[in-house]
Amino acid sequence: MRIGIVSDTHDRSEAIADAVRLLAEQQVELILHCGDIESLDTIQLFKPIPTHFVFGNWDRDRVRMTAAIRGIGGHANDSFGAIELAGKRIAWVHSHERHQLYQLEHADYFDYVFYGHTHVREQHRTGRTLVANPGALFRANPKTCVVLDLISGELRPIIISSGRPGESTISMPGLPDEGDPLDLSKAPVIPPPIAPATPTPPPADAPVSD
Repeated sequence: MRIGIVSDTHDRSEAIADAVRLLAEQQVELILHCGDIESLDTIQLFKPIPTHFVFGNWDRDRVRMTAAIRGIGGHANDSFGAIELAGKRIAWVHSHERHQLYQLEHADYFDYVFYGHTHVREQHRTGRTLVANPGALFRANPKTCVVLDLISGELRPIIISSGRPGESTISMPGLPDEGDPLDLSKAPVIPPPIAPATPTPPPADAPVSD
């Protein structure tokens, strides 16, 4: 089974359409979106492939976004999502609420944790957990998403050639190490077949803007 992971699409319709097309060519069965969707029109572009979203700091109209996501047969999570597929535990988060990524990464529970917000593709391992940022479709050079093969464990970047000229990469380093603890027992872990996740209310942290 293959899944696609994208983040920080920021309403860049041409790049999003290309990313969805390329992910379909890779025969992904599901997309995880790590937040900063930004518009209702963006959501419609994910209709060809079942997509699970979390919200980022630019996703302000969450009520209407949740309705739009349900309208395309997708699933909306609030601050973070979790799912179990092919025997692997996967979490994804935007990471603007900085403590959440730290806690998910160090929980010693997930096989994979994906995050966004920095617009910089990277991956590293913490114990049993492979942690990865798929990159972004806005303010990234190159623009990327990734494909995860859950059987082989291969994580492959996909380069998106379209987009607006003159967009540069931004980086927001810093380890998340504070905030209220996540209650992982309430994480919306979903065994196959894929079913709607129960949103988890976000902590009271003030979001960090891009």
